Amino acid sequence: MVFYGWRIVGIAAAAQGVSAGVTFYSYGIFVKPLAAEFDAPRLVVVFGLTLLMFTQGIVSPALGRALDARSVRALMAGGILVCAVGFVGLSLATRLWQIGFLFTTLVGVGAHMFGPLATATLVANWFVRQRGKALGVTAVGASLGGLIFPVAATRLVEAFGWRGTAEVFAVILVLFAVPVWLMVVNRPEDMGTGLDGDLRGAPTAMPGDANAGEIALLTSRNFWSITAAIGLAFCPVSVMLAHLVPYATDLGIEPQRAAFLMSAYAGASAAGRLLFGFMADRLDNRVAMWIALLLLIAAWAGLVVAPSYPALLAASAGLGVGVGGIMPLWGSLTGACFGRAVFGRAMGLMNPLMLPFNLAGAPIAAYVYDETGSYTLVFTAFLGTLIASASVIALIRIPTVEPAASV
Repeated sequence: MVFYGWRIVGIAAAAQGVSAGVTFYSYGIFVKPLAAEFDAPRLVVVFGLTLLMFTQGIVSPALGRALDARSVRALMAGGILVCAVGFVGLSLATRLWQIGFLFTTLVGVGAHMFGPLATATLVANWFVRQRGKALGVTAVGASLGGLIFPVAATRLVEAFGWRGTAEVFAVILVLFAVPVWLMVVNRPEDMGTGLDGDLRGAPTAMPGDANAGEIALLTSRNFWSITAAIGLAFCPVSVMLAHLVPYATDLGIEPQRAAFLMSAYAGASAAGRLLFGFMADRLDNRVAMWIALLLLIAAWAGLVVAPSYPALLAASAGLGVGVGGIMPLWGSLTGACFGRAVFGRAMGLMNPLMLPFNLAGAPIAAYVYDETGSYTLVFTAFLGTLIASASVIALIRIPTVEPAASV
């Protein structure tokens, strides 16, 4: 019989796809119709996505603690319904500020309650030996959401307008809450089995730091080292997402071919999540992180050199594999260092601390470009953040036995 944990991975991957799909991946489809209806500058409309990221980062510590202490199933199902109510509210909004408020509160917080933090915590509750693979497969769900929802949202807006699309999203969410409620089981112990399907129970029995809570986490060298390493690695990502296409067109590449660079990045990212998820179960997670960062450094250097289109395509794919790989490695490292009892709290506390890394990159790159008329200086500078991330990895000390204790 197939271990039920793999069904958990399946529903968790679907949750990531829906959570990211109705927010991050579909947001751009709403920008033009919202700007037109409310006669607002696109800068103002696009700022809503930044506010969403900020809000999700701020609520992450509280959400992480709740995921460790309460029912993940109830929180995920509740978040889906909250998000659905938010989309109903969006369809009825008459002012732009109402759109921003609803999107960053009900929609944003609701989506976060069944997004990557919740699903990673759920999967970490079910796996230890195969955690990397399980997290990698789960993370592919977000990539699939990126393939499905923008196309679907575009067609829905064309057929029903942005308000009708918000209503359809609300219906999709309500329907999705049903399989989440029926399929999600918080921990394998609730079904009388052990981690990874081991009927004898989990091979993790070192009490201690896992029960110490937030103070112990915030005083742990491993906590700050993982936070800094992942944050520094993600810093250039926002730069690439915002500036890769303009950079390519500045080099004389046609807009359609430039846009395909992002498609190559997205497809390679899904492959990277799977590849490094499998590697996380077979290699020291620090070594796997160094491999991912080495790939990122090489690919980023390819952008700095400003090569031909084939070389840019290869660099985009390399960045995708590297960034995709960091996602499961982040969860795998966190679980290995702190155990599943405080996994949600650890990830939740890391999120707001990474906000400056995630939010600062793109505007800094834009400012430097406006001042110099070139991306060379800023791309070279952000190459340094990847090198710094690789250096910080050396500070992490993974326990011989994963910490385990009750919450």
